[in-house]
Amino acid sequence: MSRPIHALTQPGWLVLVSMVVLVTLGTASIYVTDTHYVRGHDGPVNAAKQVVHVVVGLALASLVLRIGYQRIARYGYALFGLAVLALVPLLLAKMLGTTFGGMVEPRNGAFRWIQLPGFQVQPSEFVKLTYVIALAAYLRYRRNYRRFGGLLLPFLISIFPLALILAEPDLGTVLLLIPLLFALLFTAGAKILHLGIIALIAVAMAPLAWGQIKGYQRLRVTAVLLQSERLRQAVIHDPETYAALATKRQALEWAAGSGYQLVHSKNAIGSGGLWGQGWGQGAYVTHSLLPDRHNDFVFSLIGHQWGLLGCVVVLACYSVIVVAGMRIASVTTDPFGRLLAIGIITLIATQVLINVGMTLGLMPITGITLPFVSYGGSSMLSSLLSISLLISVSQHRPFLLATKPFDFVKQRDQLPVPPAVARATTRNDAPAARSTLN
Repeated sequence: MSRPIHALTQPGWLVLVSMVVLVTLGTASIYVTDTHYVRGHDGPVNAAKQVVHVVVGLALASLVLRIGYQRIARYGYALFGLAVLALVPLLLAKMLGTTFGGMVEPRNGAFRWIQLPGFQVQPSEFVKLTYVIALAAYLRYRRNYRRFGGLLLPFLISIFPLALILAEPDLGTVLLLIPLLFALLFTAGAKILHLGIIALIAVAMAPLAWGQIKGYQRLRVTAVLLQSERLRQAVIHDPETYAALATKRQALEWAAGSGYQLVHSKNAIGSGGLWGQGWGQGAYVTHSLLPDRHNDFVFSLIGHQWGLLGCVVVLACYSVIVVAGMRIASVTTDPFGRLLAIGIITLIATQVLINVGMTLGLMPITGITLPFVSYGGSSMLSSLLSISLLISVSQHRPFLLATKPFDFVKQRDQLPVPPAVARATTRNDAPAARSTLN
């Protein structure tokens, strides 16, 4: 059963209202960072761009609602392939040391963005969404992943985009795709034992991976650990023992070096108190003390302006989206729709946990944006398209004359046994049993 795109279900309305609140808070925070810019009051340039991103995103989201998620499923593999293909120029630009005429400009040593006429695109943002669509399309009618060997293909499919994204480098997106894979496999019916074995193998290989990542990437992890004054002192007094963690100089310069963003992020949130400094007020608004305050650390700015109350409102909106998404997933009888809904809410929830965690010093700084709130065209478009697909699942509820999605109980054991068959079986009368079944 489908509804007109303007006739939302109750979960759909909850998702939409929560999304509007988040977009409003984010745009308001981006606006004040423009008007109080320390190098000159250039005006709300980024806020104006963000409004354009929202308008374009809403237009595309309306188109997705009109098309419907079931039709989009037909092109899931193609969409994922195009998104992954867009990562190739970034890798080539890094390997060849070229910008392709200014099309791929690195930022802080990272090759993540493609400059097109009038706008920039970050392909990894769209890889996340298309990955959910393609994996949901693959898993919807299969049962081979109930065996351990059947998990190999989904993992092998995931390795290629993970490797391309990690080479940019973009560790944050890699950290997003891995929970997505496990969540979708679990929802589709993969055995917990098999997933647990794979997780243990990954944990066992973590020390090897630690030695392969770049030094500045290790600093992002160790910066979280070095928040402990006791640990910093231990590194300073016994640098040889803690050489794999950090150098003596890094421990001494932590507050002004790798820990600078963490220190000011927590100061911004803490200085907001219960009610905050007020919209457009406070030192972290009027001065550029916190890098990326309109992007990765916009949650810190919200806490600075609107205090604990503002932080609770933001987290409550995300909680509503997740709960409503779970409700949408639980009532749909379409296997693809259920997987798609679970994948989208996992994507949003994981981004929120990583972004908020890094602003509070609980997670490494990975460059993950806060959905609907942080500045960024690709991030906003991807988030709005994700929400439109989630609402589309709630709008279309097909009635299937079949078992529930991912019900793996043997149907033969559930069917009643005819009396003649039971008597024939008791007498070991195999021919009679076969004739009755026929």
